Amino acid sequence: MLRRAAHSAPATRSVVATVLLAVLVACSADPLSEPQTRSTGPAPLAAKGSTGVSVTSASPPFGDRGTTVDVHVFGSGFASGAKATWLLHGVADDHVHTNSTTVISSSELVANVTIAGDAALDFWDVQVSLSSGKNGVGSDCFEVTSAEVLGTTGGDANVAGISEQLQVAGYANTGFVWEDGVGMTSLDGQIMTIDPWGDVVAGMTGNFVPTAWIRQSSGTWVTELLPQLPSSIGARAQAAARRADGTLLLAGLDDSAQSTKPNAPQYNRVVLWQRSGSGWAAPVKYELPAGSVRGSARAVNGLGEIVGQLDAGSTGAVWENPATSTRLDGLPNAINSSGTIIVGSRQGTPVYWWRDLVTQAWHTTGVPLPPIADTNCGGSAARGVNDAGVIVGGSCNSATKVQATAWQLDLSGAAPVLVGTPTALPGLGTNKTSATDVSNAAAVTATAPFVVTGGARLNGTRVAVRWRLQ
Repeated sequence: MLRRAAHSAPATRSVVATVLLAVLVACSADPLSEPQTRSTGPAPLAAKGSTGVSVTSASPPFGDRGTTVDVHVFGSGFASGAKATWLLHGVADDHVHTNSTTVISSSELVANVTIAGDAALDFWDVQVSLSSGKNGVGSDCFEVTSAEVLGTTGGDANVAGISEQLQVAGYANTGFVWEDGVGMTSLDGQIMTIDPWGDVVAGMTGNFVPTAWIRQSSGTWVTELLPQLPSSIGARAQAAARRADGTLLLAGLDDSAQSTKPNAPQYNRVVLWQRSGSGWAAPVKYELPAGSVRGSARAVNGLGEIVGQLDAGSTGAVWENPATSTRLDGLPNAINSSGTIIVGSRQGTPVYWWRDLVTQAWHTTGVPLPPIADTNCGGSAARGVNDAGVIVGGSCNSATKVQATAWQLDLSGAAPVLVGTPTALPGLGTNKTSATDVSNAAAVTATAPFVVTGGARLNGTRVAVRWRLQ
């Protein structure tokens, strides 16, 4: 089974890190309640004879393994001599050790805690005890995590992918690229993919103008427009790969007007762009399977094999080349570099399809991947896969929310075999939320040690994150 490893936090944690101490995430008492607000001045300490102690929230609501952090705990009934302790599923556990507790008011205290490098990646309870023997517990108030916060450029971050240099790309209010030592760079457009070398990101600008951004040695990005098919009225790049010789491949969709008449029907076509040196070749159209009139590429590998959606529906296909395709019984999201495993979803369940290495034919009935918990919340899917058999995506947790998940396949035999149980990737302290997801994984690197990227909710907004697997 995959295990999650600790990571070293970057010098700049994220564009949202500066506001973490103002973030108050309610504990599990009421998932839809408004967060607490700090008073403008200290309130009097609870008098002797207070009716009780309660814990409602913690800020920040998460902490990394191997760190020491000040956590503001909010509630009521706090008094001089109060002590905060961390419990794992209701049992005291010194892997989150309280070094000191400072009472600010009857509703706020600050606990300085050290999180051990092997502390359980889980939700922890926060207990406040008084010398009188009274105590209160906030259930699931604090999460020990390995999620590395990268941030967002405003609004929910839609993470597109990760390069082998660990750059992360996607879009929110603008496109973005996150790089170690640089942080978040905002680009004017919708970024849908990043190439494995980290030199090119691509998507579209404006009203479906297919666009790539080329990284310069100075670290800046230069915009290049992609060529379009005849009769094209718009296009977008959605996936990237490299051939063995270094040729860059971009796959996506090109929208064609079927008539010059106003309001004529429009049909997406699957296309592939290639870039060798500094020039782009004209896009190559991939033919749709018989009976389909629309198609959209969702992933490509270095062999030029594409997986994508058909007819704006819930199924898709895999293309071996521009003329040969095979229908699948679900919606594919990714294909590995060697072209042996495809992952995606079918009716809200994560699945994978595999190629028979003897016949070279695809098994077109998706094999279900188990969820974190035995629930069906819908919206679960596998979104990334590599040649080591690591699959990432999202599945349902015990709170019936979509949570970032990793699975491992053993690819050594004639058919893939699932190894162990799914691994739930930790989030950012958002256990109870009105959103349908708490986190989701989008992609995984091809080489070990494997790094996963995706999004996790922080104070109601999905921010880009990375996890490291070992």
